[in-house]
Amino acid sequence: MSTSSYSSKSDFVEAFSLKIEELGHPRIYGQILGWLLICDPPHQSFPDLMENLAISKASVSNVTRMLLERGLIEKVRIKGERQIYFKLKEGSVIDFMQKQLRLALDLEEITSRGLEFLSKEKDTDSKRLKKANDFHRFLAEQSENLIEKYKADHDL
Repeated sequence: MSTSSYSSKSDFVEAFSLKIEELGHPRIYGQILGWLLICDPPHQSFPDLMENLAISKASVSNVTRMLLERGLIEKVRIKGERQIYFKLKEGSVIDFMQKQLRLALDLEEITSRGLEFLSKEKDTDSKRLKKANDFHRFLAEQSENLIEKYKADHDL
């Protein structure tokens, strides 16, 4: 990863969106999230997102719907205006990480039950499953501790 700074907002959004894409999300998903992290004002309309990110109305519509469903953004109405605006939902980053923690806990439980099942089976090799189980338990424990520490340090 490059340590140089960004020369524009679009450079930041591009770098952010590429990393989000590596996680398996559409690139536009990362573009909208990245933009909502740095834009001013913090709420953006359909036309704002289309213009600043050079993306189509259909893309904005599809991806904002996904982001709304996942609880990462929320709709905002401004008194006297007919447009709908979007902004990052307060605490959405922590919520996202807590969902990742839940996933690690679920995978730890599934692999634990798998190990229990395999202990009764013949002709099986449970070493890989044991390593996966150990990793998910470790990840869940560490993630939970880090999230709680962050919340405590930031009075959340």
